[in-house]
Amino acid sequence: MRGPTVGYQRYTRGPSNLQGGPLWLTLPPLRGRHRTASIGSLRPIATTRPTATSSTSLDPVTVEGIYLMTQLLIATFNYQAGGYHDGVFTMQPLQRAFADLDTPPALILLCEAKYYRRDQYRGLRLAEQALSRQLGVAYFGLLGTLSRGPIPPAIFYNADLLGKVHWPGDEDPDVFDDQRNFGRFLVNATGAEFGAWVAHFDPYHGCTRLREAKLLGRHGTSDLPVIGGGDLNCTASGPHFPQRDWQHANHDIRQHKGIQIGDTGSTGRGWQANTAPLDYLIGAWDPAGRCRSGGAGYHALAELAWLADPTTILQPSIVDKPGEGGPDLIDYLLVNEAMRPYVIPGSYRVHVPAESPAPSDHHVVIGAIDL
Repeated sequence: MRGPTVGYQRYTRGPSNLQGGPLWLTLPPLRGRHRTASIGSLRPIATTRPTATSSTSLDPVTVEGIYLMTQLLIATFNYQAGGYHDGVFTMQPLQRAFADLDTPPALILLCEAKYYRRDQYRGLRLAEQALSRQLGVAYFGLLGTLSRGPIPPAIFYNADLLGKVHWPGDEDPDVFDDQRNFGRFLVNATGAEFGAWVAHFDPYHGCTRLREAKLLGRHGTSDLPVIGGGDLNCTASGPHFPQRDWQHANHDIRQHKGIQIGDTGSTGRGWQANTAPLDYLIGAWDPAGRCRSGGAGYHALAELAWLADPTTILQPSIVDKPGEGGPDLIDYLLVNEAMRPYVIPGSYRVHVPAESPAPSDHHVVIGAIDL
């Protein structure tokens, strides 16, 4: 069985700083493949975690010891109809979508788990088995909820790397809307806890997507590191994101994904992307300052990759279909401010498959964190 790729960033206390507290020195990271048995016994010696303020500096802490950090790959993927067609689940395309990943994700944020609850969660179990066989680790599925039909999102976690702390029951009526599809997980090797959510925003109504975004806002300012993602069915403001050609977008795309700003004719010149839901989460793009303004405390991994290297071309996350004005980037991974220091630079990627037809009408989107 293929073991996960795990990196450990080691910290040890150095000389005191000018304020009298200890300085934490970064030692060379330990890299390489380890089988599960070799990492399961590793635990942090320090009882207080160093807080990273940048990629090269750490806040001083007062507890001596060594703290281990584990690289965790996170993926989001909209698997078209969950592989369900004419009463049959087909999981081979799901396996093909993840076939070119060298590292098994710690979390897979899946959208469109259609009918996965039927027959004692048969679809969920089949997806677990398919992912486990393809990636060589044990995945466990957690089914979410969705009010608009039996096609909820789900989270699959790699039990070699993570343990589940909490996940709201998919049939529990006593769950508040802003807590649905949100769970807490523990990193097995370090004991670090973090939150994760999966979302599939409404495909038809921008106002509904904005409401769904606002339900996630509370986690943006949480002290708990949080990563979330899914098919948000919208893009963000800013010229560095893929842009549709609205003059060649059909009526449905304009009404569902766009907003009219001027010309009321049918030429498409008065239409542009409705970015309000995602801009609520990460802030609106300020062209003059080349930065975000406002927002609920989130950062898009796609934009963090672009900010680190402005020559990066952000790829669309959906298949180009006739009449849609070109493909768009609507599948996102977002982190809150508490998680941002642990994002691994350069880890973001949209996996565009070489095969045709593609396994789904969406592509796998990945990024990594170090906890």
